[in-house]
Amino acid sequence: MTPAFSSDGGRAWPDRHDLEAGDGHCLTDNSRDGLNRELSYPTIRQTPDGALHIACTHHRKAIKYLRIPEPAGE
Repeated sequence: MTPAFSSDGGRAWPDRHDLEAGDGHCLTDNSRDGLNRELSYPTIRQTPDGALHIACTHHRKAIKYLRIPEPAGE
């Protein structure tokens, strides 16, 4: 999962942050045995301090939460 940021109105997206690396395999509902490595339903909110709060389902086992500071160029 890699959010990207643009400082030119969306013409270019050079600022990228890898939050989670993986193959994203999701062709099975078997999460118990590690066969489902899906990251899904991402939600992003920005707070007044500029930080981004990101949540998504992680391998259909849990909800993963990340906070990243204000994106560069903001």
